[in-house]
Amino acid sequence: MMERNTMRYYLAIVSFLEFSNDAAAGQFESRLAAWFAAAERYPRQLHDVERDAYMSMKRAEFRRQQAAR
Repeated sequence: MMERNTMRYYLAIVSFLEFSNDAAAGQFESRLAAWFAAAERYPRQLHDVERDAYMSMKRAEFRRQQAAR
């Protein structure tokens, strides 16, 4: 379980840094897509949901976080 979470965090950091120089408007979507694509390289360990469901869930979470500000 710890290895799985460590890998997920690692992929999140890599995805975050990969698009840190992009325009702010597109960073979020680019980072989401990059993280999901990277996680799918390890489907046996990291595949939880399908891409569309993941993207919808993360977009909704992002909107909730923005509204709370």
